[in-house]
Amino acid sequence: MEAVAAKEFEDKFLEFYNAYYTEQISALFVSYPVKRSLSVNIADLEKFDHELAEELLNNPDNVIPSANSALAKLNPKPDATKPVYARFFNPDTSNAPLLQDVGSEQIGKLLTLDSLVIKRSEIMPKVHVGVFKCSVCGTVVKIDMDRQEAPEICPQCHHKSLRQITEESEFINLQRLEVQDPLEKLKGNVPNWHMEIWLQDDLVNSVLPGDRADITGILRIRPRITRTGKQDKSVFTMFLEAVSVNPKQKEFAELEITPEEEQKIKELAKDPLIFDKLAKSIAPSIYGYDEIKKAITLQLFGGTPDKRLIDGGLIRSDIHILLIGDPGTAKTRLLQSVTAIVPKGIYVSGKSVSSAGLTATAERDELSEGGWTLKAGALVLGSGGTVCIDEFDKISDEDKAGLLEAMESQTISVAKAGIVARFNAKASILASANPKFGRFDRNIYPSEQFDIPPTLLSRFDLIFPITDLMDEELDRNIARHILIQHEAAGAQIAQVAEYEQVEAPPIDADILRKYIAYAKKSIKPRLTKEASERIEDYYTDLRKLGLKQGATPITPRQIEGLVRLAEASAKSRLSSIVELKDAEIAVQLTDYMLNTLAVDKSGRRDIDILQTGMPKEKVDKINTIMGIIKEMEEKEGNAKVTSVLEEAEKAGIDRQTTVKYIDELERSGDVYMPKPGILKVVKHESE
Repeated sequence: MEAVAAKEFEDKFLEFYNAYYTEQISALFVSYPVKRSLSVNIADLEKFDHELAEELLNNPDNVIPSANSALAKLNPKPDATKPVYARFFNPDTSNAPLLQDVGSEQIGKLLTLDSLVIKRSEIMPKVHVGVFKCSVCGTVVKIDMDRQEAPEICPQCHHKSLRQITEESEFINLQRLEVQDPLEKLKGNVPNWHMEIWLQDDLVNSVLPGDRADITGILRIRPRITRTGKQDKSVFTMFLEAVSVNPKQKEFAELEITPEEEQKIKELAKDPLIFDKLAKSIAPSIYGYDEIKKAITLQLFGGTPDKRLIDGGLIRSDIHILLIGDPGTAKTRLLQSVTAIVPKGIYVSGKSVSSAGLTATAERDELSEGGWTLKAGALVLGSGGTVCIDEFDKISDEDKAGLLEAMESQTISVAKAGIVARFNAKASILASANPKFGRFDRNIYPSEQFDIPPTLLSRFDLIFPITDLMDEELDRNIARHILIQHEAAGAQIAQVAEYEQVEAPPIDADILRKYIAYAKKSIKPRLTKEASERIEDYYTDLRKLGLKQGATPITPRQIEGLVRLAEASAKSRLSSIVELKDAEIAVQLTDYMLNTLAVDKSGRRDIDILQTGMPKEKVDKINTIMGIIKEMEEKEGNAKVTSVLEEAEKAGIDRQTTVKYIDELERSGDVYMPKPGILKVVKHESE
């Protein structure tokens, strides 16, 4: 009966292929055996034969072998030995189930999952056709291991004497993936469920961790392994045996937007005050921080993606922002609010995150049964969205080194145990950090207050200090803002009819999320002449001022940051061109940052305060101190610390600063103390 059904299915598929896939099959067999798979749209099969399509979805194990054998019959090469596959896929994933909803009722059925790949094992050989020989009577048995279990009893002599002949058995490649639901599909604090996927034969290496893919496959079960290594035959683990894998690179979070919502989004964009309304809708429960909220608004939209330099290099479009300042100033709340608003967001804490959890790594893992597994971290999984990193200064030095590549080139490279891989990490980073000594001190350079290397600080487009200022009017407004929210929340719980209402954000969180997603998907602004000239004038004017003052107030790196900010401003208005007012917003925010963080003690703007940790003022003082030590050593053979302090004081450097810089020179190996109170300059080979 089964053979009759299989023959009937095969005939139907031969008819179907000739009706719908003649050209694709011809192209397939031209490339055979390099290419051995034919992508078959289930919607086409539905049009051809509704009942056959239903049978495929409900009983794929009965239908797919017939589809493959029908395809093999169309192969014009008579000596073909390698199998060919019909890779069924479902283009419509709008009704694809979440992993948490996949259960026992779908076992043995064909289903499509919209998945985010988080792990990938190395390739393992799997027995496809097992050859067994009886050690008593010599009978040879061939078994299809995909559909039958390995036999132990000889069918001829009935002894338990069958042994597998590895050399004559047929093997195919097997690779395991671990996937989860895409972040934008999860609402609130829904836990993320994982599922194992099995890729076989020519499907291996078709995706990398961090890739988004539609995976169609047959849901199967296998006994769960207990901690002692034994099989628990009453409880089973589910996995999906992939039939097709279709990677889809979406660098924006794609949300379902109805025509009515699209119309509402376009109406909102016509409001001349839309940018201010968007900024006020970011973390409305937090009072103030207007400039920071404007900057975060621009970050959520980002610059124009996929722009390339004349030499082919990709220009970063994502904006990185760092918040540094006093504890208790709602930095964490701000990050968590942004994670909840954005279409695709991840929140991690620097204190608990590892390099694998943040970037990517290759580790030995049970997924590949002790072999090497590639694992994607938050920056890879958050590609196309925003990654919020709290306590950024607590990240280990090794992890900070890994972030350099991710923040600038937006890729993460892994080279370990012979595995070399590169992942996309096109995510914008919103980070916060606390000072080493409790509170932020404007009189001390940021690089001395935070455990963040200047090379990493320089990768941020904007850095904002958050200080807890004591001002009676401001303190009263903050207290009232917090208390009103608590009163309203308590009144709602107690079902009190009248209470003071909290001011609602100008734009509802749900429509704001869709507004951002729509802009990121549809709007790609280009720079106009007027906007370019405004950025050019700002840059050249600052450089002229720096030339007069003897410090570097801005570098070419900031030009790209200004362009990104201006493009994001245009996106926030759903405008396809960057106008002069967009450039003005970018200039204002950059100017605010430079005025608050990049001004030395003499009042000069110096970007080296942030980019190198060695501002011109500090370099000049260190050079003066080194000159004094060298001069004394030439005259007297060594330099007494007391004498150096006196000479430095005459040159306008106070004793405390001189002692601090002498300590730095000792740590850097430029000077040393042969005995207490005596300094000598270290002679290098080149000298």
